[in-house]
Amino acid sequence: MKQSEWEIKWNDSLSVGVVEIDEEHQKFVGRVNDLNQAIVECRDKAEVERLLDLMLMEATHHFWHEQQLLVKWKYPHRAAHAAKHAQLTAQFDRVMKEFERADVSFTWALKGLHIKQLLVDHLLHEDMKYRDFLRKQEHSSPVSGKQSARKRVQASVRCVRGDERSNNKHT
Repeated sequence: MKQSEWEIKWNDSLSVGVVEIDEEHQKFVGRVNDLNQAIVECRDKAEVERLLDLMLMEATHHFWHEQQLLVKWKYPHRAAHAAKHAQLTAQFDRVMKEFERADVSFTWALKGLHIKQLLVDHLLHEDMKYRDFLRKQEHSSPVSGKQSARKRVQASVRCVRGDERSNNKHT
């Protein structure tokens, strides 16, 4: 795909510093680019709806995963972050219903772009708050504590994921 003004390029400024979450975010950026491309190319409504459904299904799973990690990390604003996820999910449902009723391609293209923008804004603003929290946790530890703070984050990711083999390797 040729670079266009619609395409989002992943870079370190989008990273939250947790490999597994960054991978989910990178996958999401790819889905956003797929949706943008479909809209730019004026693909049919069924294709745009398929891409939206896929993006929203993955976002729902990501929200659940992220919330599990925020609990493990004892992120102080986890309830507010979960509430933002609930608000986004309700907005998605409302916009998807409007999208399904829309007959004019311009209208459903705008609905698709609106959902995409809600998710991108969440990544750029809300997720960066817990990134900053995790960085402060790491920097407030002594040098040897940085390593253990990083290991605690990695261990909590494995625990939420249920990866006992990886957990046992590092003990």
